Amino acid sequence: MTEAAVADYKSAPDNTDLGHIPGNFGFPVLGHNLRLYNDYYGLIDSQYRKFGPVSRFALAGQKGLLLVGADMYQQIYLDKDRNFSAEMGYANSLGRFYKGALLLLDGDEHRFQRRLMQTAFKNDAMRGYLDQMAPILRNAIATWPHKPGFHFVPEVKQALLDVAALIFVGLDELDEQAEILNKAFLDVAKGLEGIIPKEIPGTLYKKGKDAERILHEFFAKLIDVRRAGDGNDVFSHFCREKTAEGEFFSDEEIIRHMTFLLFAAHDTTTSALSHLFMYLARDPQWQQRLRDEAEGLGRDTLSYEDLDNMPLTDAAIRETLRLHPSVQLMQRRTVRECELEGHRIPANTLLFIAPQYLHRMEEHWTNPDEFDPERWLEPRLEHKNHSFNFLGFGGGAHKCIGMHFALMQAKCFVHEFLTQYECSTPPGYAPKLMNVPLPKPADDLPMTVKRRG
Repeated sequence: MTEAAVADYKSAPDNTDLGHIPGNFGFPVLGHNLRLYNDYYGLIDSQYRKFGPVSRFALAGQKGLLLVGADMYQQIYLDKDRNFSAEMGYANSLGRFYKGALLLLDGDEHRFQRRLMQTAFKNDAMRGYLDQMAPILRNAIATWPHKPGFHFVPEVKQALLDVAALIFVGLDELDEQAEILNKAFLDVAKGLEGIIPKEIPGTLYKKGKDAERILHEFFAKLIDVRRAGDGNDVFSHFCREKTAEGEFFSDEEIIRHMTFLLFAAHDTTTSALSHLFMYLARDPQWQQRLRDEAEGLGRDTLSYEDLDNMPLTDAAIRETLRLHPSVQLMQRRTVRECELEGHRIPANTLLFIAPQYLHRMEEHWTNPDEFDPERWLEPRLEHKNHSFNFLGFGGGAHKCIGMHFALMQAKCFVHEFLTQYECSTPPGYAPKLMNVPLPKPADDLPMTVKRRG
């Protein structure tokens, strides 16, 4: 492949000439979508056992290769030869709504944009975010014991949306703009489920694109105001940040980063907390162990310095993400021909990465289907069996920029909830688990919440 062709990789179509690789593309148009919705793990497991670690695979018209294995994932995420494009990997999925977002940038452009964004996630900013989120979560949780037919998922989702509106955008949850923002954001999230990317009236995709325009207009109107102000929300940080040459982010860059951060920060934490409390509500012993740790801090409100003193809670969150990663499939596309597990992979080939299957491989984890946070602690430290056996926050240069924020928010929620309340699920509770679009208990986690004492 010539250097000119490599430089033009963004305009090249996906390569689907993969007959030399074992596997199959599934049904026409849908690919393996139906089984992915109903049996994610079973689908990946059958492909892996039948065809090996590299196999032909397709989802909703996207034809490429399914990859399974920590060594391959390490090669791809470290990307020493700059051969794996995140932008083109997600071009026909997340890229339909979030083109230009940090996750969907490659190489020097990605590094440059990431440096500019990091100010919003430094220690001083994070301390301020923690002070803001705690009372929102506390007030939301206080209403839960009084709600008949309580379901955890929609309630925590709304609480986290309120947190995101304040911390990311600087809007109080009572502000009518927050309601407009939240609705538009939810419509965009639903739009990602649209299989046919055409704006046909009445379809999820059309509603998502309409909402995307609303979000873009919303942020565009506020940029000059926030740039001139002194707000401590993420949006204001982005508006004021400058390059070494004294240049601001462009309006379009700010809008792209903000819309994706709202999506990534809110949905992933909703999924993680929903699965964590599914386990805690079913297991009084684990619930009490995390409560003891939270109460042992001796504070009504968590401080930033307390975060490092919650090792068991940290382990429980990571164990939840091991069993139920918030992102079920990650994607890349090759820039030039390469080799993976002895297979010749042509340029412009779409690659599907399966974190949940990796997270349950017996070569890396003991009793991998069990919820066991102690595997993350001394003396076991099973996550160190391979530097890429856990992808709960991605890896390499594209590792989640909001990882520490997400862990802080989850710990804050655990502290606020467990020091004041206890929860339980119906006897024998074993829900069907939904994988797409948001991994969660399919029944939204019915739960009894009671104030302690």
